Amino acid sequence: MEIIERIYKTLGEQGKKAYELCVKLDISTSTMSTWKARTNDPPAKYMKTIADFLGVSLDYLLTGQEAPVRKSTTPEEDELLELFRLLPSDRKQRYLGRLENEVENYTKEQKYLDEEKRLSV
Repeated sequence: MEIIERIYKTLGEQGKKAYELCVKLDISTSTMSTWKARTNDPPAKYMKTIADFLGVSLDYLLTGQEAPVRKSTTPEEDELLELFRLLPSDRKQRYLGRLENEVENYTKEQKYLDEEKRLSV
């Protein structure tokens, strides 16, 4: 499937109109119609705006497949998040406040330590 076909397919699935996309891209509707009729893909300068408008990634727009999600958390962070999600909302807020205080205190402590972790005033 060509990119322009994927754009029209996604527009239809989302109930959006090609006209709305043309307004966003600041192009005439005939420009987009020409892309479709000739199965030409839009120029690269429009791709990011199109992807954003459609709420899809550039990978999807270009290939039809979403890029795999890259994991950027450690196992400890995953465990912390998993435990946090088990809490009710009111407790989440309470623990967020405690964590913010802990970070603030740690930051203050670090200001008074030298490179060898000795107290320096």
